[in-house]
Amino acid sequence: MKMKILAILVAVGFFVLACGCIQKEEAGVVTGLVKLQVTDKVTEEFSHVNVTFSEIKLFYQSDNESYVTIMSEPKIVDLVSLNLSHINETLGVVEIEVGNYSKLWIHVTNATGVLKDTGETVNIDVPSGWLKIQQLHLFNISKGNNTITVDIDLEASIHAYAHGTKYKFVPVISSLEHQHENELQFREHEKNKIKNMTENREPEINVLVNGSELENNRIVYVDANDSIEFNASATFDPDGDNLTFTWNFDDGTTASGSIVTHSFTYSNQPYNVTLTVSDGKTELEETIKVHINKQNGGHD
Repeated sequence: MKMKILAILVAVGFFVLACGCIQKEEAGVVTGLVKLQVTDKVTEEFSHVNVTFSEIKLFYQSDNESYVTIMSEPKIVDLVSLNLSHINETLGVVEIEVGNYSKLWIHVTNATGVLKDTGETVNIDVPSGWLKIQQLHLFNISKGNNTITVDIDLEASIHAYAHGTKYKFVPVISSLEHQHENELQFREHEKNKIKNMTENREPEINVLVNGSELENNRIVYVDANDSIEFNASATFDPDGDNLTFTWNFDDGTTASGSIVTHSFTYSNQPYNVTLTVSDGKTELEETIKVHINKQNGGHD
């Protein structure tokens, strides 16, 4: 008798589970496994480039404010070693609801590199940490195993300052791939198409005044009528857009171009020199205060 009761309870349990599964399917809550991995197109200048990936989000198409987190713990990846070893690095694996996802955001927070020629380890600034890939119906996640592979172009991602050996890392994608089980969903490796999928990133402004970097207070002291060179040629755009440069010298005159010269007459007030840089989509401003030295020496 006990065995019969046990058998009935087990049968009822399976029935309840089956009903639950049916209700889950009817409600449309079907999940698929997503693995995001990274690889790279190698650079010639570095023997190692260690990049810290801090967070990865995949946004629902139906609600651009809602997302699932694929990775939340920082992970350091040597992108050069991946290329040399012909392998990919998995950054995160998560089970999510099937459907269309329109945005993939990847956050990079730190980078260091080892120079091939000298073996020196250098810090690489990461000025624009978020890489935001977005396009309607871009990722159609299906039931089963889904793999998204992002190929980073290191040569294009690492920029050297024009006036020295400092480096910046701004992620640039050379190819993007989504595979479901053993079937390729899409692969894109055309530079312009990938660029159109990526949210525009602001230009990174860098200005030298008379060949020197500005201090944190952004103040320059000069004598009246001295010719001053303002050089913004090291400014770059993370997306490779053409940049325009407009200078307002706060004395009724303006100029255009990445390198300009100007002189100021004596004034008791500082001149606020404003540089406006545009990539055609975004405008950024940088202000430099120019103080004219007193006639008898010293600063105003």
